[in-house]
Amino acid sequence: MANNLTEWYDKALSAEEMRQQFTDLKEGFDNIYDNFNVKEDEHKDELQEKNFKVLGIIEPWCAHCMLNTPILLRLAEAYDFEAKFVLRDENLALMEQYQTNGKNIIPIYVVLDENNNEIGKWGPFAPEVKKASDEAKKHIPSKDDPTYDEKFKKVIGELREQFKSDEALWEAAYRDIQKTLLDA
Repeated sequence: MANNLTEWYDKALSAEEMRQQFTDLKEGFDNIYDNFNVKEDEHKDELQEKNFKVLGIIEPWCAHCMLNTPILLRLAEAYDFEAKFVLRDENLALMEQYQTNGKNIIPIYVVLDENNNEIGKWGPFAPEVKKASDEAKKHIPSKDDPTYDEKFKKVIGELREQFKSDEALWEAAYRDIQKTLLDA
C-alpha cells in the first residue's frame, strides 16, 4: 500500500479540468454537485488535520463517476484537501493496479499522504449503490438475447436517472467515502 504515485498525481487533471470532461452526464454531475452539501460533523477537525489528497481514476461517461465524483469534490471543499483525476482509459497501467475482481471498474479514489504514498483506497461503489445497481441489472437479459442492447440501454438510462436524483444514494456514497478518508 506504500505505492508512490507522484508521477500520476503530477500529470492528473485538476477538479475543474475533470469537470470539463463530463459532457453526456454533465447535467447529472452538476445536479449532484449543486444539491449535495457536506454536513458539519465531528470529523471535520480530524480530516482537516490529516494532510492528505486524493487521486481519482474516472471516466466522464461512467454513471458511477457522475454519482460519486461530485460528492468527493464537496468533501474536498469541506475538509480542505486537493483531489485530482486521471482518465482510466488513458491510464490503464495505473488502473491495472486498482482492479476490482480483475476488472477495470471505476471510480477509484486513492488517498495519498503528503509524499504521494497511498494510505487508503475507495471504490468503486458504496454498498447501497452496488445493491441498487445489481437490482436494476437483474432486468438485463444475457448478451445472446436479441433484446439485450435495447434492455441494457434502458436499464443504464434508468440507473443514471436514479443516481442523478436519489439523495439516499448520495448520502450512502458520502458516508462510505468519508469512512475511507477517516481510516486513511
